[in-house]
Amino acid sequence: MAALQKDMETAHEVGVLCVAIKEHGAKNEQSGRYEAPYGVIFEKTADILEALNGTLRAAKRQKKITFDGELLMMPKDKDVTLVLLEEPADAKDRKADETLP
Repeated sequence: MAALQKDMETAHEVGVLCVAIKEHGAKNEQSGRYEAPYGVIFEKTADILEALNGTLRAAKRQKKITFDGELLMMPKDKDVTLVLLEEPADAKDRKADETLP
């Protein structure tokens, strides 16, 4: 039961991270993917995500985001780009709704 709750919390935090990248980042015109500097996401999620590095690692393992390196630290890595590989679920749902007759 505790493992299931932890998985649900991790999934929620990864979702929050993905939404933060989309909201506080910009769409790369060449790749079509949203990108945001680590420093911006660090600042914007400081009160929401307790363990940002753990959430970053989980999201990277799940192939929802990518970034150079393994462990990002402020202020040294503030300019490292976080790239959103997968759009948040609500965006996917909107896309699905738009394709329905």
